[in-house]
Amino acid sequence: MSVADEKKALRNELKLALVRLGHAEIAARSAAACGFLVDRFGGARAVMAYLAMPVEADPAGAVAVWRARGASVCVPRSDWESKSMEPAVLGGTLIETAKGIREPGPGQPLLEIGTLELVVVPGLGFTRSGDRLGRGAGFYDRFLARLAPGTATVGLAVSTQIVDDLPTEPTDRRVDMVVTEDGLVSCRAGDSEGV
Repeated sequence: MSVADEKKALRNELKLALVRLGHAEIAARSAAACGFLVDRFGGARAVMAYLAMPVEADPAGAVAVWRARGASVCVPRSDWESKSMEPAVLGGTLIETAKGIREPGPGQPLLEIGTLELVVVPGLGFTRSGDRLGRGAGFYDRFLARLAPGTATVGLAVSTQIVDDLPTEPTDRRVDMVVTEDGLVSCRAGDSEGV
């Protein structure tokens, strides 16, 4: 079986596991995970998160705290032609793309990528070593490759999405930490930080 086939099978398995959990359980677990996220990164001044899709770990609780504390919070605005995304300031009217993804409208300004202190990363699956399985389009892998050194990357998930191993390719980017309702785990070698 090829890596692409392995990823496709695992995506289907993880999507089904999330559907089985249901919206209410994912919301409760997301809220707990956001608590750990804010405990660790509550003072961040420039954050990129995301607007959750149905049955996906939701960073909304942490986003609300950061915004209340005056942080610059942005979410991805995607360009499907170039398969790239940019950090658009959260605010104003949200639009829904043809792919069903909510994002800030074209009038919202972009945040300079070099100013980001933290990027909260979605995924279908994560390992404790930071490997990530996305939805397959590569937007986040390309975006994470552009980040300034020192920008923290944290995968947000529910514990159901943590697996022992994921098939990876050279273009796949790891995250520095993974946070679930069970706590925050550092994925950096030799880093003792984590819950």
